[in-house]
Amino acid sequence: LIKDLDIPEEEFIKNPNDPKNKYYCSPWNDSNPWIAIIDDGCGMSSEGIKEAMRFGGEICPTESRSSSDLGRFGLGLKTASLSQCKRLTVISKQNDTVSSCIWDVDALSEAAAPKWNALLPSVEMLKKDPVIEKLLHRLDEISSGTIVIWQKLDNLSVTSKKGSAESNFAEAMVRASEHMGLVFHRFFVMEKGSKVIKIDFNGTVVEGINPFGMAVPARQELQDETITLEGQKIEIQPFILPHHSKVSKKDYEKYGGEDGYLHNQGFYVYRNRRLIIKGTWFRIIPKTELHKLIRIRIDIPNSLDHLWQLDVKKSNASPPLAVLNRLKELLPSLSDRGKRPYTKRGSRALS
Repeated sequence: LIKDLDIPEEEFIKNPNDPKNKYYCSPWNDSNPWIAIIDDGCGMSSEGIKEAMRFGGEICPTESRSSSDLGRFGLGLKTASLSQCKRLTVISKQNDTVSSCIWDVDALSEAAAPKWNALLPSVEMLKKDPVIEKLLHRLDEISSGTIVIWQKLDNLSVTSKKGSAESNFAEAMVRASEHMGLVFHRFFVMEKGSKVIKIDFNGTVVEGINPFGMAVPARQELQDETITLEGQKIEIQPFILPHHSKVSKKDYEKYGGEDGYLHNQGFYVYRNRRLIIKGTWFRIIPKTELHKLIRIRIDIPNSLDHLWQLDVKKSNASPPLAVLNRLKELLPSLSDRGKRPYTKRGSRALS
């Protein structure tokens, strides 16, 4: 349901100096951090923002959609956000009109007759929150766009016993930036039929992390293959990463990733260029030292989500039987190629 919550306007933002304040989110120096994600895309209308904030969209997950659509179930924005915070605010500008919608878990639980109703505040109400008021000025700088704001963060390790809360929060933000660099790395470079985007993270451009390494002579890009299912193409591209003797120590460690080459070997599944699964063999073979340089990119379209059993978080999927069988057929030759940097490093000189 999308309705105005029965909260008097004067209660929407209480006195910031009141320690019992339930709706105000202050800057970090009050130990109450917030996160904002801002884009300069096409924005959303009032009706569009209501649909975006609805739990479960009106479009059936099994219906066809744009080939570039990253969504499916109509749950991602809300569930991902409310798993990290108690207050989710989305503000969007389109055709010089600003619309907004808020999910506030505390407000829902404190209502006299709790209902899953979202708040649709006016711009004047939004400005009563000092944090949101500052962010609203960012919309003045762009013709259209959207702001997603997380407040009342309750699932970040900001109260860990190790180090200060602020340093723990900063560390979490660094990990988030690196994660985005990996998951969205293909959005940062030109690919056929796609646009290039840029992500700034606290003023620093996010660097794309290509798990298949640099295009250097020592990296092997093997023969690609296409599998067709229900008239849709699944692209398979194997790579053999360079042996550590062929690249600098810095680059070798970089492409090994945080968990190292042994853990990160295997298949990397992309849905519309977004990485959804990394470093798995789908239980076909075990992870071994001799296979650790093998990484195989698999591109799937969103039209085959049902065959891949894509979950709501889009972080887990299982290949269809036809694809799984073909991958099993490919692996013996790929395994041999992946072992060569270790098993054929040299030969005996004959006199």
